[in-house]
Amino acid sequence: MPERNQIIDDLRGICMLGVIGIHVGSFVLEAPYPNSFLYMLLEILSRYSVPAFFFISGYGLFCQYRPETTIAYLPFLKKRLQSVGLPYVIWSLFYLLYFSAVMPGCINWQTANILFLLFYGLSCYHLYFMVILLWFYFTFPLWHKLFSFFQNSNLKIGFMLLFLLQIVFNYWTCHPNLKSTDLPVFLQNLFNYRLNYLPLHYLFIFMSGGLAAVYYNTFIKFIIRHFTKVSVFYIFTLLFIGGSYYYYYFYHNSSLIILVNTLQQLSLQGFLYTIGSLIFFCAVFAKTSLSNPIRKFIHLLSVNSLIVYLIHPFWMDIISRLCHVGGIVMTSKKILLIYCLLVTLSVLSSIIITKLGGKLPWLGLLLTGKRTTSTKKAS
Repeated sequence: MPERNQIIDDLRGICMLGVIGIHVGSFVLEAPYPNSFLYMLLEILSRYSVPAFFFISGYGLFCQYRPETTIAYLPFLKKRLQSVGLPYVIWSLFYLLYFSAVMPGCINWQTANILFLLFYGLSCYHLYFMVILLWFYFTFPLWHKLFSFFQNSNLKIGFMLLFLLQIVFNYWTCHPNLKSTDLPVFLQNLFNYRLNYLPLHYLFIFMSGGLAAVYYNTFIKFIIRHFTKVSVFYIFTLLFIGGSYYYYYFYHNSSLIILVNTLQQLSLQGFLYTIGSLIFFCAVFAKTSLSNPIRKFIHLLSVNSLIVYLIHPFWMDIISRLCHVGGIVMTSKKILLIYCLLVTLSVLSSIIITKLGGKLPWLGLLLTGKRTTSTKKAS
């Protein structure tokens, strides 16, 4: 079984930079003259980040549960509900309380509504990721057996078919041509919020993480040996999504918001760009020394990625409110400054919460799903 390694783990750091970039992109729209390039950089070219987390999750699960092993489902589920489910509920309640405090009356606290918000990850705009991750855990035995089936039949053909099916399914889910109003309310919600919980949208990426885990040495040797080809493919996908952005922007006069919805991570451009980014970043990390200052910074983000992911919308909302109160007019330089400030505040918050969790294990369990204890040196 391949051990946890810094190449895969450090993907979390680069993903966090992307996630924060996506959310900071909303500030661009507040500028008197929005910078289309900066918007593309933050909102479009950062779209690899959310799917990449599912790649990392797939890698971790298949490291621990290889295709030939048997999964004890209930202990497996109990562990994942603690590590992801518990902090998901706690942080959801935190954001509901926060929004109630800054916008009194905005939250309906009836039990049915709270359960609705929790089920679909609607307590805050970034928490849907954890709902999808939980559904990957619930359904993991299916994907575990699917991988075994691919291995026992034809691995290459299996993943090629999965790749094509993923493109078709993602295209359909983005252009369903169905009227959900004809369905019962429960089914309407399941359909309308399908992007918030359905793991099928990221199945190929998740399974690719498993592939990298099961054949880790082969994977790393391949991307290092073919680094030039990996780089060319990455540049191709970058030009494909970037070129599509400017094509629709200049020749179809599409608004920036429409462009984000058109070129999100489930689009063909976004899907290929995610794959290209994952392979490229893994190859770069494999060829980069751990002593490299940039790599050290990315590793710092990686170590703190969970809390950074969970807390950065809180700081972003505070920054946004302060900017509005202060009458600050957004410019490209100010937006980049906000980005750097948001990363800094989130990392510092993570460090503080982690240290508090070491002294108060119950707090660490609630906020991170892990019970950590601080250790003292013997005198």
